[in-house]
Amino acid sequence: MPATSCPAPLPPSALRSRRGCPPSPPCAAAASAGRARRDPPAPPRRCPRRPGDAPAGRAALPGPGPASPRRAAAPPSRPRSLARPRRAAAAQCRPPPGAMGPRCLPLLALAIALAQAATFLPQQYASQFLLRKRRANSFMEESKKGNLERECIEELCNREEAREIFENNPETEYFYPKYLSCLASHRAGVFRVAAVTPDSPADLRACVKEISNQCSPLPCHKDGYKDCIDGQAKYTCVCKAGWRGENCEEDINECEDFNGGCSQRCSNFPGSFRCLCEDGYFMHSNKRDCGDINECVLHPNICGTATCKNTEGKYECECPEGYTYNSTSKNCEDIDECAENICAQLCVNSPGSYNCYCDGKKGFKLSKDLKNCESVTECIPLNLEKNYQLLYLAEQFIGIPVLYLKFKLPNVTRFTAEFDFRTYDAEGVILYAESLDSSAWILLALRDGKIEIQFKNEFGTKVTSGGKAINDGLWHIVSVEELEHSISVKIAKEAVMSINSPGTLFKQSQGFLETKVYIAGLPRRVGGALVKQINPRLDGCIRAWNLMNQGHSGVNEVIQEKQSKHCLVSVGRGSFYPGTGMAAFQINYNNLDSAEDWLINVTLSIRPSTDTGVMFALVSNETVPLALSIVDSNSSDSQKITVTIGNSIVAQLESKKLCTPRRVQVGLLVTKQELELAVDLHTDRSNSEHLSTLHQAMMANVVTYLGGLPDVPLGATPVTAFYNGCMEVKVNNRQLDLDEAISKHNDIRSHSCPLIMQ
Repeated sequence: MPATSCPAPLPPSALRSRRGCPPSPPCAAAASAGRARRDPPAPPRRCPRRPGDAPAGRAALPGPGPASPRRAAAPPSRPRSLARPRRAAAAQCRPPPGAMGPRCLPLLALAIALAQAATFLPQQYASQFLLRKRRANSFMEESKKGNLERECIEELCNREEAREIFENNPETEYFYPKYLSCLASHRAGVFRVAAVTPDSPADLRACVKEISNQCSPLPCHKDGYKDCIDGQAKYTCVCKAGWRGENCEEDINECEDFNGGCSQRCSNFPGSFRCLCEDGYFMHSNKRDCGDINECVLHPNICGTATCKNTEGKYECECPEGYTYNSTSKNCEDIDECAENICAQLCVNSPGSYNCYCDGKKGFKLSKDLKNCESVTECIPLNLEKNYQLLYLAEQFIGIPVLYLKFKLPNVTRFTAEFDFRTYDAEGVILYAESLDSSAWILLALRDGKIEIQFKNEFGTKVTSGGKAINDGLWHIVSVEELEHSISVKIAKEAVMSINSPGTLFKQSQGFLETKVYIAGLPRRVGGALVKQINPRLDGCIRAWNLMNQGHSGVNEVIQEKQSKHCLVSVGRGSFYPGTGMAAFQINYNNLDSAEDWLINVTLSIRPSTDTGVMFALVSNETVPLALSIVDSNSSDSQKITVTIGNSIVAQLESKKLCTPRRVQVGLLVTKQELELAVDLHTDRSNSEHLSTLHQAMMANVVTYLGGLPDVPLGATPVTAFYNGCMEVKVNNRQLDLDEAISKHNDIRSHSCPLIMQ
């Protein structure tokens, strides 16, 4: 064989990495001989077959088009260098059609020998192969980056080849399981064929390319993201302004921080916010600050003939002094003297004059200059000392109990109650007890000042009263005890009643006696079930109570918390009006002999504590046809008793005896022809024309008020302050009992009046 000039032999590592066939048989033989002498045998390199050649132990991969001629699938257990075709060698070794070129025969022999030796590789070579080295697909390909299109779409790639593409483990571990799923869906005969849904990629290329893109499908919130950045097995959502969160899913509420920079109102919405202005303001160009709208400039005729004055957020229409603005006609109109703020509170204009009024319900009265208002003056101080150990029984006018107790006691079979009791009242409920199912009950009450017992058990009902009257304002020890066959009532430890009872009042249940006890009042459902009806309201006090032999168990704590349940330490007879409310009665003043005749005959026994207040009044809707009041006079040591019809004074008497410790008798007699006022021995009569106004009101419906007035206009009557002090009232020779009123303020005491402070 003639001498052949070959290039200098390459190092073994270079020979192992190069993928092309030798440029000529002599050079290939020389290179093979050199490697055989220096290195372990390398894996055989195959040359690609030409079209039409028989497969070399491997079929072409199926795909959407014709089979790729690039290479055949290698057995999974072989090294990559044995599984990959060598295109450069194919170019050198391809013989003319129909014949094997003599230049390739040595290479073919060498490839067969290497293939036989590749079943068991030497340990040295196996260690070299475990190092991640880039396979060759063309000449100098080891210097090129792996290509996803070429490596894993046009051909099959294994996990190691996938790592060469991504050059990092996280993306490789994320990609390869999904890559196998794509092969299962789009390469028939590889692994398994997965079901393809309408949303699946159309082909293998689309499926594979979507895997490595962490932003497909889009993981970011569609409204909040600006961009999605693909990373190594992760993604990054870039948020728009006003959004935050890993996926830009959280709206930032800009209004929470300094009101979003808005000068007035801030309105947050997804991704942003907006500054808003109140009515009467406009938004500046910076979209944050609000400015006042000058309505007077914007609408020059907005006030008509009046002057428009712009104010912050609104405007005002002003007229010259002595005029008032009519917003309907948009004109300035003449006003009366009261518009000049002559009166401190209320001014009522009248032809040629005016009257000033003060709000008596708030404790004001008209001062001596008849223009200003001042506080109602206390003239007689009262002893209002209370004690929480004294339970006040008239806390609620509506007659419901002031205290409710429930007992569940073992080894107790009979009802017992003992307490100290004080009252001036003649009628009312002291206590009411019943079984849990309300089938049995007992009532302890006062009627005509005497103790009354009503009870019901399984054997029937009974009502009994007796003993002496105890409504004398003194303390009395009262006890009720259920005995073997009777109920015993004692006053001051002395028996005053013994009522036969064929059985026990309350039955035990499972060894317990369960009862409900109501102090001073009746449950709402009980009223009609009594044997004998009674007015439950009772103005009185109890102390040192012992119910069911349990002492004052827990009761003191309840009473101590609420001042309204505390009783006055010392009281006298009479009704007390504290200056904070009134009582109302429905009284018929008509004369039975004539429909048009009526009579008002009022007698009052008063001991006022303040110098101004309404004692008696008739009210019709929002008018006050008649009022009897005490009024402070110009003198420092006297007061007046005045009678008014509407806002006009028709009679009055002055006395120095009104604000004193003694009681004063006041009488008022009114018919449609005449009015007579009497204070002690002094009298004032009137047949004023105003009586016709009163007569018209008496022909309609009027309500009688004691101690004050309901909500009526201030100008309806000169005096509106509440009366403060003690007072007893007779109307047409009938003593009025405040317990029978149709309404009464809870602070008014019906049958007890505090004593004068000593």
